[in-house]
Amino acid sequence: MTLVLHHAWTSTCSQKVRLALAEKRLDYEGRVLNLRRFEHLAPEFLALNPDGLVPVLVHDGFVVRESTAINEYLDDAFPEPRLRPRDAIGRARVGMWTRFIDEVPTQAVKYPSFQRSLGPAIRSYSDGELEAALARMPNRDTAARWRSAAREGIPHEQLAEADRQLRLTLERMEAALEKSAWLAGDAYTLADTNMTPFVHRMASFPEYALARWPRVADWYARVMARPSFAAARLVEQRRTLDQTASTG
Repeated sequence: MTLVLHHAWTSTCSQKVRLALAEKRLDYEGRVLNLRRFEHLAPEFLALNPDGLVPVLVHDGFVVRESTAINEYLDDAFPEPRLRPRDAIGRARVGMWTRFIDEVPTQAVKYPSFQRSLGPAIRSYSDGELEAALARMPNRDTAARWRSAAREGIPHEQLAEADRQLRLTLERMEAALEKSAWLAGDAYTLADTNMTPFVHRMASFPEYALARWPRVADWYARVMARPSFAAARLVEQRRTLDQTASTG
């Protein structure tokens, strides 16, 4: 059995998968891509994922793309310890959180991340260098964010909407955690795994001081105390934001 993870250290979606692998206590070979050097646009990586996005998992030759699909695959392929309940109601609760995470914080966190870390790092690119790289990006929305971050900055209205969505995320978590110890019930699940990188990223921004959301702050402290958090190297690798871009 071989597991190979193509990932970037500070990519939130890569962090999701590293957390799941750590929760499952699975050994894997990590292949790190430097996104600011556009290694995710190399032909060999695009052969694995034509969308040019990390992470990608290869399990005995089978390629799995998209972080949520990867984590669900891992839970099916390696069922112990289980990260989704066996019962239909419990699985639905996890599924509803997973969909919310994919649609709201996953998208929203890109805007302040690009504005604060990616932009300053790539503003030295010439117009020719930048446009040549962006022309190779399969996703036009991603290319537009890179262009904005590198030049005029992310538009204010996009940052404001992202801020609204991120605050909505924290408020929804706060309400859920009033009723149960973890997001989808009394047991840690993929809902918590998948949310962790986004709260971790928000916690690095002063406007999202978690003291304003005390139940989220308690949840985050418990998440950080899990062995998987250290194994996934979220804290260590947040210090390398000047080396890799976070694209998802």
